Amino acid sequence: MTEKKVEPENAENFKKVNQAVKEYIFQTHKLPSKSQIADLVQIPKKKCDEIVDQLIRNKQLCSIFGGGKANPEVVLPYDMFQEMLMTQKVPDWLSSGFGFSQKADTELKIQGLKKDIIRYDMFERLLYCTHTPLEDAVAFTLEWLEFADVHHHTENTDYADITFEYDHTKALLEVEGTTKDGDKRKVLELDGWVKVEIEKDEREPSQIQGFFVVNHYREDNPDTRGDPLTKHAKKYLNHYSFRFFTTYFLYKVAKQVEEGKLSREEARRKIWEGEKIK
Repeated sequence: MTEKKVEPENAENFKKVNQAVKEYIFQTHKLPSKSQIADLVQIPKKKCDEIVDQLIRNKQLCSIFGGGKANPEVVLPYDMFQEMLMTQKVPDWLSSGFGFSQKADTELKIQGLKKDIIRYDMFERLLYCTHTPLEDAVAFTLEWLEFADVHHHTENTDYADITFEYDHTKALLEVEGTTKDGDKRKVLELDGWVKVEIEKDEREPSQIQGFFVVNHYREDNPDTRGDPLTKHAKKYLNHYSFRFFTTYFLYKVAKQVEEGKLSREEARRKIWEGEKIK
């Protein structure tokens, strides 16, 4: 079947739908239905369905579950679906004289390369993500830098987003991704989590440190972003003696370590000190 060409006037909508599907999956860990996609991109459902169908024909998206109210049609990127199919279990007897020895070596190389790609992807998410994907990236990077007891509290919404240990002190992190500067709301939330930790009476208050972590102006080039904090956010950070750093700062520190320009120990010290509140 000949692939139908995309008209120039529709190219932007095709790109918008593709991106919306990927972002929905990353942010919710679920697959979107056609109607959900129409809501996400604010395109009339009939037109959006036509775009999705065209993307399916062009093997950019893939439809599964076949439709119906009890079993709704959901979509995912075509390459993601192909990756899922490759994980299908093979018979045990295949490795007993029927497989290729070269394949095992190749698979080991592929697994190593995939780990590298995942690491770099996690670092890059520090620059543009928000919500759970941003928290995942922050927690991953902190653990990669070898901070102790890093925990991403995905199951507990009534607590700090991330915690870790450094120099006999417990850090509580509140993470935010925003298209503007980080405001006082998250700082006040952080104060609540610190109070919860103090009331556990498991350690001295001096052994608890709050951190506000922000991916500010996340849609802009990191080198041209404005002030990461509002005036009131700065006042409350100072009032509570909390520290802060941007995810761009964390990204740059991780990149220096990856390039061998900074030791992990030095990186942990820089992150713990945080950025200056100007």
